[in-house]
Amino acid sequence: MEFPKSTEGMPPDRPSRKRRRLNPFWRQLGLVAGSLAVWGGLLYGAYYYATDYIDTSIRTVQESNALHVQSLAERLDAIQLEVAEVKETLADTDQVLARSDQTREALNQRISELDRQLGRLEESLNILRKSPDAPR
Repeated sequence: MEFPKSTEGMPPDRPSRKRRRLNPFWRQLGLVAGSLAVWGGLLYGAYYYATDYIDTSIRTVQESNALHVQSLAERLDAIQLEVAEVKETLADTDQVLARSDQTREALNQRISELDRQLGRLEESLNILRKSPDAPR
């Protein structure tokens, strides 16, 4: 069974148009421009990601270095205090040794003086022994 074709509600027939085709040059140009845009976007994204990663890494290293520098500064201060104490101890030791040298020189002078006195006393004793008035 065949139904009659009704044309009600349908647009009138238009003359058929041929689909417009783009010129191959423009098509290639569009493909190249699109490819370049995609590549440019990828490059920009990679650049942004890389710079962000590098900046983050640099900040992390700087923070780590700051902590290490602070630790080293504290250790250096402690070492400087120890060096100051050692210098003070050396100065005290030097003074003690200087006093010791002075004492040694004074003792040597006193011993020399006592040796001279002993020598004079021996001479006096010998003179007294040789004198005719000395009891034997």
